[in-house]
Amino acid sequence: MDDRRRLDDLARRAARTGQAQFTRFLEPAAERDATAAARDAGVEIAFFGGHADAERRVCAFYSEDPPEAWPVEALALCWNARFSAPGHRDLLGAAMALGLERDAMGDICMGAEAGTAYLFCLSDVAGYICASFESAGRTPLTVGPADEVRIAPPEGTRFRATVSALRLDAVLAAGFRLSRAEAQRLIRAGSVKLDHAQELRTDAHVGEGSLLSARGFGRLRVDEVQGETRKGRTGVVLFRFGK
Repeated sequence: MDDRRRLDDLARRAARTGQAQFTRFLEPAAERDATAAARDAGVEIAFFGGHADAERRVCAFYSEDPPEAWPVEALALCWNARFSAPGHRDLLGAAMALGLERDAMGDICMGAEAGTAYLFCLSDVAGYICASFESAGRTPLTVGPADEVRIAPPEGTRFRATVSALRLDAVLAAGFRLSRAEAQRLIRAGSVKLDHAQELRTDAHVGEGSLLSARGFGRLRVDEVQGETRKGRTGVVLFRFGK
């Protein structure tokens, strides 16, 4: 069964039974299909990935009240920071080597305290991960349920810019200091994603919370849309990820 049919089946089951139905962790681009499945089945939809800025999230289809409990667990990955410093790629690679399907796991986030990270996973695989996730490369790990989740803020630069309109080419140009024509070429070439999905429309709407990425340039988030300037432009506060 393909992914869209699986989403349709879950949405229809939620409508038929009146009980919330949960997916596994979805790729960001799949959330559009989930939203369409909910609309077609006449049910509500919600997403949860274990933390506020989760990229990979579980979807819930429901008829009345949103679910209070989700099949998502936060696991703390701990190591001795005096002797090692595994990065995100090291931890993700080691997690993938456990043999689980990728949709059983959500994000891995570095912790605010040295020697910690957090892995978000489906509840039914949490015990297996705790018992099997022993190291990342040569770094021994202690893995268990997280008592508290304190994620390190992302590295990057926050700055203000003005744009002629809240459209993809304008914000992309401002965020990466490109000409409008350069931004449009990147979009039409299929090198730009808006909220994790490829976007080919140069005039696609961008708003607060929108995530933009351009191949070869990095990622950008719209943190705030401000008022109109005296010159008729719109002020935006952008966050460009990276050191």
